[in-house]
Amino acid sequence: MSKNFLKLVPERVKFDQFWVEIRKRNRWLILLRYCAVILLTTLIIGILLLQNIFPNFHINTSPLWIIAGSILIYNILFHQLWLFLSKKRKWYLQKKSEFIDKGFHSLHFSLIQICCDLTALLLFIYYTGGVESPLFVFFIFHIIIGSLFLPGEIIAILVTIVLGISIAGSVLELNGNIPHYAIFGYLDTPLYNNKVHLIFFFGTFGIALYLSVYLANSIAKTLYQRERALTNAYEELENAEKTKSRYVQAVVHDLKTPIAATLTYIDMILEGTFGDAPRQILRPIERSKIRLSNAIQTINDILHISQIKIESGIESITKVNLIEIFDEIHREILFLIENKGITYSFIAADEEELIIISDPKLLKLAISNLLSNAYKYTEPGGKIQVKLNETKDYLTISIADTGIGIPENEQNKIFNPFYRTSLSKSKGIEGSGLGLSMVSEIVEKFNGKIDVKSPSYLSDSNVRPGTEFIITLPKVFELMK
Repeated sequence: MSKNFLKLVPERVKFDQFWVEIRKRNRWLILLRYCAVILLTTLIIGILLLQNIFPNFHINTSPLWIIAGSILIYNILFHQLWLFLSKKRKWYLQKKSEFIDKGFHSLHFSLIQICCDLTALLLFIYYTGGVESPLFVFFIFHIIIGSLFLPGEIIAILVTIVLGISIAGSVLELNGNIPHYAIFGYLDTPLYNNKVHLIFFFGTFGIALYLSVYLANSIAKTLYQRERALTNAYEELENAEKTKSRYVQAVVHDLKTPIAATLTYIDMILEGTFGDAPRQILRPIERSKIRLSNAIQTINDILHISQIKIESGIESITKVNLIEIFDEIHREILFLIENKGITYSFIAADEEELIIISDPKLLKLAISNLLSNAYKYTEPGGKIQVKLNETKDYLTISIADTGIGIPENEQNKIFNPFYRTSLSKSKGIEGSGLGLSMVSEIVEKFNGKIDVKSPSYLSDSNVRPGTEFIITLPKVFELMK
């Protein structure tokens, strides 16, 4: 048996997205098995009820209870193994391929699961009449599922083994070497000892199984090939997007340099470095400084968005202490908040440590943008309040203020790029309209959601209705959930 055969990985599926799908399907198979246990339990209970209704109908249900219990036990073990591998191999890195030349991978996990299921089904069929059991049809169902996971050659071998065991068991029952567990009251004439029936049954059953393997695997192969083509096309588009973003970064950065230099000269003029400037030109110069500062902010927003596009893979996932991030941002804007007379408060259950698995750079960028907006749109003497709440699996960040607020009919538009509310325009507050779209994109990358409420719970009047942004994030960033 060749080395590639033992790997279970045909050449056509050696691409990263394939492993993402196989991991998802392994988890799907585990969840499906819990449903199967419920169905088996229901079936056994139904058999017991039928035995009470029809006195001649009888099946020995003791082995069936043992098989159903065994399926539940090994499924729990598989579930725990999947969770263990998920954490150990960091499956939250969506584009990470787990294929290694040597070692246990997800296709081996699939094979073990399918083998256990086929064994359990063989036993269940044996104790419900063997060749007389109506449950033989479930083999076709299992083979089709197996073809979605494993190469056709492996499934064909499994089919041959299942068929061989079934035929051998029927021959042993026929010769009296092993007991036959009949369904009493089901058939008037037993079929397990009818040689002609056995030949026709296993002939048609074998043809049905091999045809199922061929058809299901052909469809799966075509789907994998199309998925690979789509994945390659997506990667090409993503690379093109990254190339465009790098070009934008280069061009915009070049624009930033002369603007920054101009701002330096303006500051020198306002500070009197070149002597006293006529009073009538100071105000236009100050307005020019504000405009150029806003241009710098817009350039920074574009650079941040371009950087997010370039780093779309999110590789720097680690433990992040949210308390530390908020402390850093607070120190950075403390002078601005105090200078504007804004009251800042921070509320958290634990004010020293609140851990989330995420990308610290992107997370800080999103939070910093929301706090900067709260500062910018809150008038002197207002309030800004941050609240952190956590549950077992999720963490909620609330940033509320007593600022100018957001009109209700515009709240569903504020996350669109370049959109600015009518209130911010009417009050002459400068901005690019890119900040909130950037925050929304970052939150979505971490499978979170962002909501807005205006007026906020801090609202003290119609003049200062305020706004509250609420971010909900999973504590563990994991795309496989």
